[in-house]
Amino acid sequence: MSGRQKNNSVTDESYWDGVWSPAQSSLAPLNNSDFYYGKSGLFARLIQDRLGSIEGNSILELGGGGENKRLLSMSKWMGADVTALDFSDEGLKVVKELFEINQCSGNFINGDICNWESDQQYDAVVHWGVLEHFIDPKPMLEKSFSALKDNGTLLFSMPNMEAIGAHLWKSWCPDNWSKHVLHSRELIEQTLQDIGFSRIKSFHYGVPCLKAAQWEVASLAQHPINALQKVCSASARLMPIFHKYGNKHISMERGFIALK
Repeated sequence: MSGRQKNNSVTDESYWDGVWSPAQSSLAPLNNSDFYYGKSGLFARLIQDRLGSIEGNSILELGGGGENKRLLSMSKWMGADVTALDFSDEGLKVVKELFEINQCSGNFINGDICNWESDQQYDAVVHWGVLEHFIDPKPMLEKSFSALKDNGTLLFSMPNMEAIGAHLWKSWCPDNWSKHVLHSRELIEQTLQDIGFSRIKSFHYGVPCLKAAQWEVASLAQHPINALQKVCSASARLMPIFHKYGNKHISMERGFIALK
């Protein structure tokens, strides 16, 4: 990793290697009826709503290593030609094994996002929960722009650090919180516009956010919050409206979509 990216990122390879190293034991075939990642699951609906059909499209995911069921879903159920870029050896090892278990094909590239040069351009570039690990979002968004074909689409999301539940995240998970940077909607939209993107839109989605990370600070109040978060997550099966029509104050994720 270059000095530029080290200065701009609040995480590094060793951090992500540690995150993904336990993942192999949990890898399994992706079920067609999976509530979130299945053929008609909530993630498939999100992609359909934002990108339409991606069958035969080339999709690049930045930071695509790890137990990446989103990328797998786009390949297995949606028929996209997918590529994952990541600088974590462990993360790439995990995503490759996940694809092998599911008998799916994909392209896997080891490289750091801001210094990587693409030898092709893609119909869409996506990333999920990556941009918030960069102090300055512009280099990564510039790389997204350069990797896209003309009229290609950028779609990405971040944890909703403005949700009411984020206050608990900050208080009870201080180390995890410190690995994330809150970028305002205005900053992201202006940066996208300055780079050359158009038709920029922001949105929120996901279940209500009460617990965003494993607690690092002990408290008796965490037990009912844990239970309530499970109820909120389970409720999405009955009320998927949370994913389709999010809210800044309660949704787990916030996203952006822009056209090159």
